[in-house]
Amino acid sequence: MKVKMDERHRSVARTAVWVFTICLMIGIAVWRWESLVAVFRKALSVLAPVILGVIFAYLMSPMQSWIEKQLIRLTDRKKPHPKIRRGLSVGITILVFLAAITGLIASIVPELISSSKNLLGSLPEYLTNITDWINSHIASLQEDQPQVYSFLISFWNNTQNSLTDLAGQFAPKLDSIASGGADLLSVVTSSAVSVFKWIANIFLGLIIMIYLLCNKENYLAQMRKLLYALLPEKKVHDFLRIGSHVSFKFMHFLSGKTVDSFLIGLLCFIGMTILKMPYITLISILVGVTNIIPFFGPIIGAVPSALLILLSEPRKLIPFVIFILVLQQFDGNFLGPKILGESLGLPMFWILFAITIGGGMFGFVGMVAFVPLFAAVYTLLSDFLSDRLNKKGLPADTKYYMTNEIHYAVPQEAKAEVPEPESETPDLILPADNPEDSALPESGDDTPDESEETDDTGTD
Repeated sequence: MKVKMDERHRSVARTAVWVFTICLMIGIAVWRWESLVAVFRKALSVLAPVILGVIFAYLMSPMQSWIEKQLIRLTDRKKPHPKIRRGLSVGITILVFLAAITGLIASIVPELISSSKNLLGSLPEYLTNITDWINSHIASLQEDQPQVYSFLISFWNNTQNSLTDLAGQFAPKLDSIASGGADLLSVVTSSAVSVFKWIANIFLGLIIMIYLLCNKENYLAQMRKLLYALLPEKKVHDFLRIGSHVSFKFMHFLSGKTVDSFLIGLLCFIGMTILKMPYITLISILVGVTNIIPFFGPIIGAVPSALLILLSEPRKLIPFVIFILVLQQFDGNFLGPKILGESLGLPMFWILFAITIGGGMFGFVGMVAFVPLFAAVYTLLSDFLSDRLNKKGLPADTKYYMTNEIHYAVPQEAKAEVPEPESETPDLILPADNPEDSALPESGDDTPDESEETDDTGTD
């Protein structure tokens, strides 16, 4: 017996199959969660060079495109040479990338190690000062609240021992790295497998980046070809539109925020040098790096920095806090808007939500990446909801849903049947001196002709 199905039944059947498949996949994921996590981690470990290469190519593609445009004057004087231009642009991009990383490491790491050594060397003195301060302020609790006093003293002693042990472990390693002696080899070879794996992944990632940059148009065309072959045309258009929107949002935020954070770190270094603050390099790097995190980054960087100032030179804490507040106000009200342009368009709750989810899943990288990604998804979802509401004849503005008033959908057919008001008819008719003069004619056929009335009057 052959069952005939119309389009409505086919749609219901497809929906049922998709719902069943999704429920089955969720059940399998819950049942074998640990195995799936292990497989996922193994896949990430194997694909790490490819993932790094794609990330490097994506981040360096704007620079490579800009360099290639500048090389047109040099390579295309007589006739176009696209291969030479592409090779030179990719080579220059790789050199700039490696030079930037090498320069940052050479200029920052020694100062960072020196500041860390000074901090670890002065840590016992800082802990002693904190212990004296605690004893002087909670001494009265020893007789009034002996249990609270014992708990606080025990908690601080455990914290002090942990910090002392941590300093004792890291201080020799920092000395070995700073001296560059034979002990450096033992520090590196103690985790030789992981270090070699990371170096190999980065090296393979750079090679993959070169291939991707040299033939990026071809790879993008292959991806579009695959999408058009597997998906309906409308779905491909939607996918490309969403991908373009997400890419623009992410790249615009990341590039602008990187430049903004670099300038903030530089200004912090200059300001702290003028104010003669301690740990200038360490705090400037901390403030600049954490400034990449939207809205909450300045707080994350300022709190540990203020703690370092408090431990080393307490009298400079208030000037440092005032300087950081002025710097962040300058960044939030002038420098940031000038570089980033429009804001992310996200309410504060959703920014906190994106930072929490991204930080919980991928750490600092997730906190930085999830905010622009979530902003793009939020914009696309808002457009989708607005389109659906407009098709149903409902208002798309959120303010219409602030109350419990029931909104009724107006179909498009019904909206088309409603006659539009005439443009000649004013919205507000002022009262005339004679009420009869304010009456409007109903139609053209029933309106008396003024010339006929004149002729009749003249005849009579």
